[in-house]
Amino acid sequence: MRRLCALLAALAALAARAAGPAPAATLELGGGVRMEFVLIPAGTFEMGSPENLGGDDESPRHAVTISRSFYLGKYEVTQEQWQAVTGANPSHFRGAGRPVESVSWNDCQKFLAQLAARTGRRFRLPTEAQWEYACRAGTDTPWSFGAQDERAGDYAWCGANSGGATHRVGAKRPNPWGLYDMHGNVAEWCADVYAKHTYDGGAATDPAGPARGPSMVCRGGAWGDDSDMLRCAYRNCDGPGGATAGIGLRCVMLP
Repeated sequence: MRRLCALLAALAALAARAAGPAPAATLELGGGVRMEFVLIPAGTFEMGSPENLGGDDESPRHAVTISRSFYLGKYEVTQEQWQAVTGANPSHFRGAGRPVESVSWNDCQKFLAQLAARTGRRFRLPTEAQWEYACRAGTDTPWSFGAQDERAGDYAWCGANSGGATHRVGAKRPNPWGLYDMHGNVAEWCADVYAKHTYDGGAATDPAGPARGPSMVCRGGAWGDDSDMLRCAYRNCDGPGGATAGIGLRCVMLP
């Protein structure tokens, strides 16, 4: 059964990779500020890492199905977007086009509610499974750009090239589905409560993590991290009230 799930996930990954960048949608936030989204297709992928790669909370690798397509932010939420919605900018590294950071998971929930009230649409953070699926974008390698980290500087702001700060979103190359900064710049909050052994249940459809716990998942790595922490499957977490200059967000827009 496990072999069949892996085969189905591999076939779905090939089809997704062939599809290329997905259609986009744009929201007007006022004052010339926009938020762009990419439509992520439904599909099945292999979530996590082989046992010989990554931390023990990244295994066992298992087939996960995302049963419905969803819109995901093309870029990390920027400071000008956050300020247009909330009227404030909590970021440590200031710059309108830089990702907002120093925002807690709780802060993000308030932002998403305000964004919904402003636009008439519904928003949330991506689940951890949705995030990894979108980051991989039909690939099956540790990074969406390949199995080796020599090209990390073309796709990510990280400890080796960031100069110790965030940078304007979209300045590096996108992944195969047209999403920017999925690796590096800032890590991104996910909707899920973190648990070390989340993957032990095997194949799953639309998993959403445990019901409660002390920490929330964040993914993608940040401007100060090494390339290993930028891998698609790398998992990190912080308390829902924690706010650091290394964590921001990316929005899911619901139908």
